Amino acid sequence: METTLPVARRRGAPPPVVSYAWFTLGWTLITIVLGAVVRATHSGDGCGASWPSCDGQFFVTAQTETPRLIEFTHRSVSGLNLLFVAGLLMLVFRSLPVRHRARRTAVWSMISILIEAGLGALIVLYGWVSRDTSTPRQISVPLHLVNTLALTGLIALLVWQLRGGGTLTFARSRGARALAGLATLLVLVAATGATTSLADTLFEPESLGHGLAQDLDSSSALIVRLRVLHPLIAIVTGIVMASYVWRRLDDGVGTRPGQVVLVLLAVQAGLGSLHIVLLTPLATALMHLAVAQTLWVAFAFFAFDRLEVRDPGGLSLD
Repeated sequence: METTLPVARRRGAPPPVVSYAWFTLGWTLITIVLGAVVRATHSGDGCGASWPSCDGQFFVTAQTETPRLIEFTHRSVSGLNLLFVAGLLMLVFRSLPVRHRARRTAVWSMISILIEAGLGALIVLYGWVSRDTSTPRQISVPLHLVNTLALTGLIALLVWQLRGGGTLTFARSRGARALAGLATLLVLVAATGATTSLADTLFEPESLGHGLAQDLDSSSALIVRLRVLHPLIAIVTGIVMASYVWRRLDDGVGTRPGQVVLVLLAVQAGLGSLHIVLLTPLATALMHLAVAQTLWVAFAFFAFDRLEVRDPGGLSLD
């Protein structure tokens, strides 16, 4: 059996900073799921074509119409998310030395959430919401989701570094290439999933048979005909990822996140099947998205552990 070398680790951040980073990551996941509620309920135009205000207002009353309340809630939670990431950036800069890698990651996390806010603003201001079927909307929805993966991946990396994670190596090795390939597949699954979810929202199938007929009908919208790609890519990705992770559980590197990945892959397969059988209801859609984002984060931690530089001397880095 191959000997596992100890890792070269930095000293982590104070426990309160680590806890706050975990909180920010969790809040980000909640924000992403709430965004799916907006899309699924056609509430994206609930505040009109204005941003960041809601039709020029920054508060709503209890008598507010449901679409406006949903959109306002999402904007409020998103605004808090941005503030939480900004607060995390400040905490990291105050608690860690100048050359600590977590500082750079915190900056990129801030940039990512600003991009996320910008994408959200564009979607609202250009009216790519509600029942709009335009090509820009079909492009913006998966792009929006892919950026959320960048955001949660960066915050996950920040958590890992704050807990004492060491140097990552992206040298041209089989392991690094395999992990990059798996990450790319997950991004592809997420992007096609976002497209499929949008198609289900705009062109709701009346039954499984009707949905399949829509997928195969050459006169259907392109977004509908592409719907079949998501489950196919997801199945292939799930099998490949499960096989890769399973074969590496015994070497003691990334074992815990690897186990979480395997469990979430199984749960996601069941949820995806149930989601289709039940004709894509909101409840299973939200659970499917939440598990997908959590799976991405778990895989990120697995990859970080696998890519961490091994130190024959087992010395910590200050």
